[in-house]
Amino acid sequence: TLSIAMNRIGAKSDSGEGGEDPARAKPRPNGDNANSAIKQIASGRFGVTAEYLNNCREIEIKIAQGAKPGEGGQLPGFKVTELIARLRHSTPGVTLISP
Repeated sequence: TLSIAMNRIGAKSDSGEGGEDPARAKPRPNGDNANSAIKQIASGRFGVTAEYLNNCREIEIKIAQGAKPGEGGQLPGFKVTELIARLRHSTPGVTLISP
């Protein structure tokens, strides 16, 4: 993954506002690490837990939606799978809005 490559070269990757699978915080048998160094917190707070925040080196707080001012980010319900719902602490099939 991109985060593994970034960790290998000493750079930092960002989780984005959707959260991150806790399994990525555990180093792989070969020593690779898929954990994003930067964890993003946005208004929707999707996937934000104490564990999530403890597995980062930096926190990014998103305070505005520049691409779609006033609308925010939207993930249509048909894209909210079991995995996405689990990571974002939501329900499969429900549209998610980050104002």
